[in-house]
Amino acid sequence: MSEKSYSGRWEIFRFRPYVLYFIGHTVSLLGTGMQFIATSWLAMQLTGNNASVAYVLIFTSLPGVVLSPVIGVFVDRFDRKWLAVLMDLFRAAVLVVIPFLWWEGLLEPWHLYTATFLIALGDEIYTPAAMSLIREVLPPKMLLYANSTNAIAMQTGAMLGAGIGGVIVSLSSAVVVMIINAVSFIISALCIVLIRKGIVRPTEMPQVSKVGYRRFMSEIRLGLSYIRSRHNIMIFYAMIFFIRMSLYTINVLLGPFTKETLKVGAVGFGYIDACFALGAVVGNLLLPSITRARGNNFVMVLGMIGTALSIFLFGFSESLGIAMFFYFLIGAFFQVGILYMTRAQEVTELSYQGRVHSTFNTFFSILSLGIYLGMAHLIEILSFRSLYLLQGIIVAFAAVMAYHALYIRPKNVMRNVST
Repeated sequence: MSEKSYSGRWEIFRFRPYVLYFIGHTVSLLGTGMQFIATSWLAMQLTGNNASVAYVLIFTSLPGVVLSPVIGVFVDRFDRKWLAVLMDLFRAAVLVVIPFLWWEGLLEPWHLYTATFLIALGDEIYTPAAMSLIREVLPPKMLLYANSTNAIAMQTGAMLGAGIGGVIVSLSSAVVVMIINAVSFIISALCIVLIRKGIVRPTEMPQVSKVGYRRFMSEIRLGLSYIRSRHNIMIFYAMIFFIRMSLYTINVLLGPFTKETLKVGAVGFGYIDACFALGAVVGNLLLPSITRARGNNFVMVLGMIGTALSIFLFGFSESLGIAMFFYFLIGAFFQVGILYMTRAQEVTELSYQGRVHSTFNTFFSILSLGIYLGMAHLIEILSFRSLYLLQGIIVAFAAVMAYHALYIRPKNVMRNVST
């Protein structure tokens, strides 16, 4: 990493608002890393059915499918700081209810699924609000460093949280983890409150005759019109779409692939999965310096090509060591998604940040549900290696799209303008 890039990463910690956000966000991510283990374990305890974990994932995806467009309007209408704070407190309150019901002997599966849905709803509002808040308080040149640092914190929190959560569940109970996660949300809320004073509305809401549902629909249509009129935003989110699709796919395939094809057992599964997180940390450490040296477009295209090749080669792994190496590369190359997200933030006006993010998040949520259902069918028809090959080809196609959009299309536009 170059000295300039290294100093640039640390420079973001000179901004007090970002330091406060980073502390709260990191603590919250540690709790979230523990939460999935606890929720999944408790669901299996309550139902005695392994399929209950799939229900947890489905209820996690539903808020994004149903409510994302409305959420985007809220994020663009109200102060992002207070929305994030309220969602932290809301999620903490939901989590506290589960241990209470457990200790009273009243907890049933539907309680857990409802809580999962509500927490996911809080996530759907918190994420665009927090991302827009960071865009608001940081200079644009610091966004890539901030986003890559946040991604490092996310992967670290996932690794540490999963391990700590498993230990706590085995030594105590899953509801203890939920209390800890509730406390982490409260800490996050306190940090965000201190980011800045006062109330800042993203936009001055026009005085229009439309109210209620009609007004919301009008603002949603404005957001969609804004997206359609900006080709670069659609390209950046299209690449994020392919990256997310690949992530959903490999998450579904990894467990059965390690068990049935590589035959490395649960321990090998854990090693391979950890390599993705390690690759993600390394990728985010290198991303700003490589981007500064070679430029945004070069890195965005290279990242998609590297992702395609890594997925393709991982599918033909014959040993644990080779699989770990290629999964490390997948984790590293996947972080090009951070660059696409940063560029999307940079080119999106502050007054449209919430609607743009939530609009695409609706598609991503529908995508996740479709992939979970589709892969369950394809696994019965095709081999795991064939599915990895297919996914690699799809991402390679996305790389060609990125090259055309970032290199060929601008040249054609300039040629037409000069003509």
